[in-house]
Amino acid sequence: MKKALVLSLALFTIAGGLAAGQKFSLSLAAGVQSPADSGYRDIYGRSVFLPEVKAGISLTPAIYLWAGYGLASAEGETPELQSPAESSQNFLSLGGGYRGTISEKIGFKAELGLADVFYREEALGETVSGSALGFTAGGGLTYALGKTFFLQAEAGYLLAQKTINDVKVKMGGLKAGLGAGIRF
Repeated sequence: MKKALVLSLALFTIAGGLAAGQKFSLSLAAGVQSPADSGYRDIYGRSVFLPEVKAGISLTPAIYLWAGYGLASAEGETPELQSPAESSQNFLSLGGGYRGTISEKIGFKAELGLADVFYREEALGETVSGSALGFTAGGGLTYALGKTFFLQAEAGYLLAQKTINDVKVKMGGLKAGLGAGIRF
C-alpha cells in the first residue's frame, strides 16, 4: 500500500518536471461514505468517515489529471454473534477531470478514474486482506478564495468488487464531502 502511494507521488513529481509552467492543485476533504455492500452496512453502519487528499495537474485550462488517496475505517459487531469486527479500506485512485466556471468565484468539476481498493477486515478471529480494482466517478462545486485557495463540495461513487471465500463483496460506495485546496 505504501509502495503504491509513493509510486503515485513519484509519478506526479516526474510529470511536474516535464510539464513546467502547468498548474497544480492539492486538496484535502472530509466526508462520509455510504458503503455499497449490505453486509458491510450490517456490521459497520450506514456511513463511515472518509478523509481524502487529491493532487492534480492541468493539461489545459479545463482538463486535468488527478491522483487521490482516501481511507475509510470502522469498528462494529457481527450481527449474529455480536463479535467485535474491524475494517479498513484504503482507496488509491487516478483519473482525469473537466472543470468549468459558473461565475467569477464558482466553478464545477466532473471526474472519472480507476480506483485500487486495499482492504483489511478482522472478525471472528480471522483476518482477510487484499486489493480490488474498480472505478470512481464524481463531481463537485468549487468556490474561489482569491486566485490560490478554494473551497469545495464533492459527491461521487466508487466501486470495486471481489469474490472472497465464495462471497461477492462490494467495496466503496456513494460518497460526499467538503474540503479546501490550493492551486499553484
